[in-house]
Amino acid sequence: MGRTALVAIALLTVGCSELGTGIGEPVQAGIDSTDADVAEHFDALLRAVHAAPSSARMRGRLGMAYDVNGFRDGALETYRQAQALDPVEFRWPYYRALLLADDGDHEAALGLLDQALRIDSSYAPAWLWRGSWLLKAQRPPEAADAYRRAGELGAGPHAEFGRCQALMAQGRHAEAVRLLEPLAEALHHPYVHRTFGEALRAVGRLDEARAALARGREAQPLSWPDQRSEERNAHLRGHASYMLAKDLSAAGDPADALAILARLQRHHPEQDCAKDAGFFLACNLMNSRGIAEDRAGRPDDALATVRRGLDLNPDFAPFHLTVANLLRDRRELEAALGHVQRAIDLSPASGYSHEQHGRLLFGLHRYGDAQAAFEKALRLEPGKRTTLFYLGLAEAELGEHAAAAARFERVVAIEPAFALGHVFLARSLGEAGRLVAARQAQADAKATGADPRELRQNEVRLRELEAARESP
Repeated sequence: MGRTALVAIALLTVGCSELGTGIGEPVQAGIDSTDADVAEHFDALLRAVHAAPSSARMRGRLGMAYDVNGFRDGALETYRQAQALDPVEFRWPYYRALLLADDGDHEAALGLLDQALRIDSSYAPAWLWRGSWLLKAQRPPEAADAYRRAGELGAGPHAEFGRCQALMAQGRHAEAVRLLEPLAEALHHPYVHRTFGEALRAVGRLDEARAALARGREAQPLSWPDQRSEERNAHLRGHASYMLAKDLSAAGDPADALAILARLQRHHPEQDCAKDAGFFLACNLMNSRGIAEDRAGRPDDALATVRRGLDLNPDFAPFHLTVANLLRDRRELEAALGHVQRAIDLSPASGYSHEQHGRLLFGLHRYGDAQAAFEKALRLEPGKRTTLFYLGLAEAELGEHAAAAARFERVVAIEPAFALGHVFLARSLGEAGRLVAARQAQADAKATGADPRELRQNEVRLRELEAARESP
């Protein structure tokens, strides 16, 4: 479709008055924020809008900043202004639709989404949103059509899962089960397992339903990549951008995380980490920077950063924990142990600190002390999967196989797809003499993709135990 035709459509959907002088003054918000990073960014964007009042791009950038930093009303109005200035830009009605959907106004969101799709109908994530919102608006046949279109545009398993949800909303559970069975294995997502369990229950396959629902316990809804939506994150500032930096670092993108942290450190420099006003954020930034440097393959820089932090504030417990992790990677376990003990002295109610203490003691083959540390961590954070797993390992080393098996049973109940949990469950059950249960756990380990070497080791030991039982 040519630009002239798109402008004609936009005139019908946006309104002639908005294309002339009736766009309105730029919305002003956030410049009086107590967070200097937020205030500085908004001030710069507002000055750019005032310098080029007819620029849809400048107006849209301001809307994106309002959007991701929580100024909802300012974002909606600024996107409206940007759309009035450029009626053939997909993003402005798209972002407005996403905001309205977050509010639960799915009918209004669908109207704006349709405007965006008339501009660009080839963007698959928009069709996925359309299907999702149509389901919430109780319009499953139309949702199925939207998911079908998303699949044609390459949305793959996400579109197929949406079609399954549309089938279930129409009461077509048997069809949904046939589609969900391979999807549950392909996606390995708790929400898919939960939906599969609901479909199985609806068709009367109750034992399978219980197993699938257990794998979907506490599931969050399935999400999908949305590059155009993520463009807004470039304007995230303040504490929210710090949280984004931590997420990027953990997700394997330390370079972008370090860029955000460097910007934030202009407002909260390292010297502020000394014990005075505002030390907490400055220390956290230094600690997160050290972690990101390590993840970027720069462990020496990481250690230097966190040690500078300790020089400034030796009573900031996270520094000690990060130094301990870095020293553990260097196999300097005794030195790491001292830092973890200092973190515990500073913050004795931290379950994570006691868990790290246990892991170091385990590495030093002090299994009884490690067991005590893990038990203390569990008292502070009951049911934590990682602590249960490490406690099971310590008990296995101490020969307490029945206790270890009980820990690993809880681990795989919490996270059914955790392959290593099934491996050690099989191992402990075998040593505890429960060979039939061990064989089932071994099968579960294989089904969840366990390392073949671990499976072979289990197989050899289980055969030895079975042979010993059969011999007179």
